[in-house]
Amino acid sequence: MRCDVIPDRRPYSVNLEVTLACNLRCKHCGASAGRARRDELTLEEWRACFGDLARLGCEEACLLGGELLVRNDWEELCRGVGDAGLRLVIITNGWSVDSGVVSILAGLSVNRIGVSLDAATPAVHDEIRGREGSHARALAALYALRDAGLETGAITTLSRDNLHELPKLRDLFLGQDITWQIQTAALGGERFEGDRRLDRQEFYNVGRFIAECRAAHSVDELPIAGSHDLGYHSAVFGHVGELREWTGCGAGLYTLGITSDGHVKGCLSQHEDFIEGNIRDRPLEDLWNDPALFQRNRCFTTEQLKGFCKVCPHGSTCRAGCSNVAYTSTGRLFDNPFCFYRIEEEGA
Repeated sequence: MRCDVIPDRRPYSVNLEVTLACNLRCKHCGASAGRARRDELTLEEWRACFGDLARLGCEEACLLGGELLVRNDWEELCRGVGDAGLRLVIITNGWSVDSGVVSILAGLSVNRIGVSLDAATPAVHDEIRGREGSHARALAALYALRDAGLETGAITTLSRDNLHELPKLRDLFLGQDITWQIQTAALGGERFEGDRRLDRQEFYNVGRFIAECRAAHSVDELPIAGSHDLGYHSAVFGHVGELREWTGCGAGLYTLGITSDGHVKGCLSQHEDFIEGNIRDRPLEDLWNDPALFQRNRCFTTEQLKGFCKVCPHGSTCRAGCSNVAYTSTGRLFDNPFCFYRIEEEGA
């Protein structure tokens, strides 16, 4: 199948896995980060990629891993994003964020920075992240980056190992001028045991928790939001994501993901079954503009919907929500059981 490419389509924002090397061993990591991939992109190749993205009309690049800060050239990578005219976003686990790193980041044009924090209780976070002391370092990083004037946010990935930590985390972040993004651990990765994933009722309760936080606290007191995998279309408590409403997965429409060895996907969280090509083999512009690629969203028709999603009144715009959640749950891109509306209609 080939699909027409809309002339003004562009990768507005991209997530760039600059290395798979990591100084932690998180249980839920879908990429099983730890060791660097074989033959990762060099600084020069990443700089060329930043320029290619800018020419495609990209506005924002998020550098992550693995762990960005384990690369010796992380500062040069950050500067390269700015030199290409892109807004810079960083995600880190906080382990390597010392005063020197904070000083460097404060001197860069960082649009915002996210630090992973999975629990308010140190032992819970350290167990999930696979390294003692990781909680103390992550929390110190959050406060130090905030105090340096950077827009700083905490990112919490939920499983059954830390679901009970939500109220404690709420109390920790309340009034701290730190944004809070909540996402859920999906199946996949060598270290994540499937029975630790949230079930549908637990998933639904996370949405309810976010809605209750928003009802109880102003956005200035507690800026909280669910990630793209938390939804959708609840008739009870509404939308809990960063945007006002869910309008469907953006992979290959206005988002893009590139792995540390140059593989291109519509979204970095997508399964490796959906790699579209490699920037070492074809120019990024050719990959983006190829009408035979990124078919999941570009070629979508409601006939592709399966299961409950096929009869859902939101199916034409929702497109079964997050493709990674749908695919890892059911083996199908367009059948997603982790949906607030579906849970309300079917019952958990």
